[in-house]
Amino acid sequence: MITTFIISAVLATVLIGVNPRNSSLRWLSASLYAGSFMIFVFIIDLKYSEAPHLLINTMFFIADVALAFTFGMFGVVYSDLVSRKKRIILMTVGLALIILVWMLTPLSPTRRINYEGFNELPIVLLVTLFLTMSAMVLIVANAKEKHPYKKIERFLTNLLIVPTLFCIMGSYIFYIFDIDLFRFNYILAVGFLILFLTLGTKQGVLGVKIKIEMLKVDTSLHVLKGGASLLNHTIKNEMGKIDILLHQLKHSIHAHSKSGTPPDLELEEMITLAAASIHHMQEMMTRINERVQEIVVNLQKEDLLHLTEQSIEAFESTAGDKVTIVRNFKSAPVFLYIDKVHIKEVIYNMLSNAVEAMEGSGLIKVSLLENNKEVVLQIEDSGVGISKEVIRSIFNPFYSTKQKRNHYGLGLFYCHNVITKHNGSIHVESIPGRGSSFNIHLQK
Repeated sequence: MITTFIISAVLATVLIGVNPRNSSLRWLSASLYAGSFMIFVFIIDLKYSEAPHLLINTMFFIADVALAFTFGMFGVVYSDLVSRKKRIILMTVGLALIILVWMLTPLSPTRRINYEGFNELPIVLLVTLFLTMSAMVLIVANAKEKHPYKKIERFLTNLLIVPTLFCIMGSYIFYIFDIDLFRFNYILAVGFLILFLTLGTKQGVLGVKIKIEMLKVDTSLHVLKGGASLLNHTIKNEMGKIDILLHQLKHSIHAHSKSGTPPDLELEEMITLAAASIHHMQEMMTRINERVQEIVVNLQKEDLLHLTEQSIEAFESTAGDKVTIVRNFKSAPVFLYIDKVHIKEVIYNMLSNAVEAMEGSGLIKVSLLENNKEVVLQIEDSGVGISKEVIRSIFNPFYSTKQKRNHYGLGLFYCHNVITKHNGSIHVESIPGRGSSFNIHLQK
């Protein structure tokens, strides 16, 4: 039981730490904390027989209804099938049912008398109702989901949650007939943990992969910042010395020319070119240093539709006549908590990449798609496309397929970093020879 208690508490803490603003994760975390509390009550019941019976009975009742209610609300919220108003109504009805069950299950001063035989029927019916509702809305939401990435996420979530719900229901039902399956709850907890870690690491479930990717990005940034800072410092010092020597040399040439010696124009031109190269290297190091700095986002409520339109208009002025940008927007504003400076830079980067993929000529389609949970900014191009092997690496720092000058392989790394800091994600779909689609997912 102690093992189960630790697993439940740790998982609950991990989930709430992934994204505290995500309401479905908050409800699931509350469910796991409720499970931890139930195990805690079991331990108190077994270890301290002298504890007041009424206290133990009350704690069991609170743990039971908390577990059922929070799991039920998780299914409702995560499914996105119910509007916010209806969720409040369901919460009110659920709390009313809990009060009704409390009245039908009078807590007895005799140890666990209200959990003997059919005296437990009201609480079992309540648990079964809430958990069945949660399982059903999760299954229906998965069946209705059209977006391919979201459908995979829903399927994996159902694979993790739905069997857990049915196992909990089974334990309550069998307990009426004096068959105690609760003593095997550590098996359920270990199985849940293994599946959770497997899915979270390999595929991503309930947003956990996003957190792992954030950790990877932060680690990469830490290494890059250290390396880039050292390289930047060394190169700047050496270029500074060369620059001083060049200025001194140029001064000497001018001094000789004043004394009557004809200037060496070829040598002077070489000095000018060397100085220009130094200036270019300094600019390059500044750009690299800016890109590998840790992103700090200032989240404000902004209209993503307006920001996207602004970015497109600014880009169109430099894109040329051979590039056509088609907008697929709704007229209504799309308000999200985002950093408008970084988001505009991300959109500009994506549009620039699209034009380069089309070699300066083609069609770009920009769409804003929306559901109850997130907004997807989709940028599609008619370019050369990207192979599956390359897609795996395009967000890595310093990776670039472009052979042109001034491409450091940091543009998409920067975009990925910014979106990750927004607790969002970027997915790429591409067919070589037909074009690519970059899908930016931002949570509401």
